[in-house]
Amino acid sequence: MRAICVSFAQMLRQMKQDAMLTIIVFVPFVTGIVFKLAVPVAENLLTDHFSTNTILSPYYELFDLLLIILTPGMLNCAAAMVMLEEADDYMTAYLAVTPLGRLGYLISRLGAANLMALPLSVALVWFFRVSDITVLMLIGAALSGTMQGMAVAFLIVSLSANKVEGMAAAKMSALFNLGILAPYFLKGKVQYFLSVFPSFWMAQAVHAVSWVSLAVSILLAILWIALLFNKFKRKIS
Repeated sequence: MRAICVSFAQMLRQMKQDAMLTIIVFVPFVTGIVFKLAVPVAENLLTDHFSTNTILSPYYELFDLLLIILTPGMLNCAAAMVMLEEADDYMTAYLAVTPLGRLGYLISRLGAANLMALPLSVALVWFFRVSDITVLMLIGAALSGTMQGMAVAFLIVSLSANKVEGMAAAKMSALFNLGILAPYFLKGKVQYFLSVFPSFWMAQAVHAVSWVSLAVSILLAILWIALLFNKFKRKIS
C-alpha cells in the first residue's frame, strides 16, 4: 500500500509540473461554476427576449449530465497522459519490476484517479447542479460516468504512442459522450444508434428516472473496459 501511495504522489507531482494537465484537472470546477451562474441567467434573458416560458430549462439535466461525465473524464485523461509519458520514457517497465508491481502501478494511476473522481463528481454536481436530480440517481450516474472515464483512459493509452497522439485520441473519445444528447434531441428508434455508449443509458436513466437504464449503463461501461483492457495491458507491458 505504501508503494502505491508513493507512486500516486509521484503522478500528482508530474501533473503539477505540466501546465496542460493542471488545466485539465481544473476544467470541471470552472465548468461547474459557469453552469451554476450563467445557465439560469441565460434562461431568464432568453425567455424575456423571446417572450416564452422556457428555453433552456427543459435541458437543465443535460448540463448536469455533462458535468457528471466531465469530472472523471478529465481526471482519467490526465492519468492517461502521465502513463503515456512514462511509457515513452520506458518507466512503465521499470516500475512493473519494483515492489509496486504492474497491478500496483495500475492502481496508483487509474485506480486512485477514479477513487478520487467518483466522490468529486458527486460533490461537484450536487453543489453546481441546475436540475432537480436526486442524490441516489446522481451517485449511480457518477459511478457510470467514472467507469466510462476509465474506459476512455484505456482507449487513449491503447491507441497512442505519445502525448501528442494521446491528445488526439482524447478528442476522439469525446464520441463516448454523444449518448447524453439522444433523449433530449432524438425521437423514436433513431436514438438507439447511440445505445452502444454508456452515456446514452445514463441520460435515459436521469431523464426518465429509470434504474434499469442506469444498470445497463454501468454494465455497458464494464463491457467497454473489458474489451479495451487486453490491448491496454499489452501497451503497458
